[in-house]
Amino acid sequence: MDDFKLEPLKQPATSFGGAMLNGNLYIYGGHTGAAHTYSRETQGRTLLQLSLKSGTWKELADGPALQGLALVAHGENLYRIGGFTAVNEEGEEQDLWSQNDVAAFDLDTNSWSELPPLPEPRSSFDACVLNGKVYVIGGWQLVGGDESLWHKTAWSMDLNAEQPEWTELPRPPFQRRALATAAYDGKVFVIGGMQEYGGPTARVNLFDPESNEWSEGPSLVTADEPAKKEDGDSNNHDGGVPPGMTGFGASAFATGGRLYTSTINGELQRLSQDGSKWEIIAETPTARFFHRMLPLDQNRLIVVGGTSMSVGKFDELEILNVK
Repeated sequence: MDDFKLEPLKQPATSFGGAMLNGNLYIYGGHTGAAHTYSRETQGRTLLQLSLKSGTWKELADGPALQGLALVAHGENLYRIGGFTAVNEEGEEQDLWSQNDVAAFDLDTNSWSELPPLPEPRSSFDACVLNGKVYVIGGWQLVGGDESLWHKTAWSMDLNAEQPEWTELPRPPFQRRALATAAYDGKVFVIGGMQEYGGPTARVNLFDPESNEWSEGPSLVTADEPAKKEDGDSNNHDGGVPPGMTGFGASAFATGGRLYTSTINGELQRLSQDGSKWEIIAETPTARFFHRMLPLDQNRLIVVGGTSMSVGKFDELEILNVK
């Protein structure tokens, strides 16, 4: 680990959007209440900036209350996509609605501007940017109460276009939410998640923009597929998490020419250089899910937010050395 000092989150959160831009970390939205209890009061609506020079947080601008959204960076802008809003007050019957709003944040003017909305309201998905295009994959549509519609579609939008618009991708060969996406080696990786049928999964799928085709990649390592672990700090790990949960609420990003995934079991997994398998390279200091893991630089990843089944929400940030 590192002696790099970072101020903890003032309000621990899960299911928020996170991105890195120009040496700063940004998060938006998220859930701050008790597990599975949602209301207006427990949803974030402020864009927060963490200066990686000073290690301190700053509030930038408010927007809609959201969780289960994505936040990505491209060029000099941040992009906020989808998520769901609780329209009920605390203590009232839950009334949850997925949103289709998309907006760009200009750091110079400190303001949001609207972009073409998603073709369908969507939450509990993930997004990544590859070659100037943002890819939105997975998720469902909440339509109040306990109703939900699992999405069978996936979309991309060229962020460099003068008039950006959403383009439908070939139908993914899966329906999953609470997954992770990452751009790596010219492809979009879709990692883990919860299936509409069959429960949580460690499966990995790839979309190749050049061939416009989906394929299946190597699944994450699970406990029923033992792999050698290097020595690591195993504090606060959830030993009771079932093996099949490995890909649920995971986070993934590439840095230094390699692709990494952090899991609910407290494992840092890395895709092998030939892309044929995942390897557990370390245990993370805390086991988290519904967090964000982002690249600090070529040799370090930063983990923010999330929760544990045994400990609860985390406010401290962690730095993972992967050199």
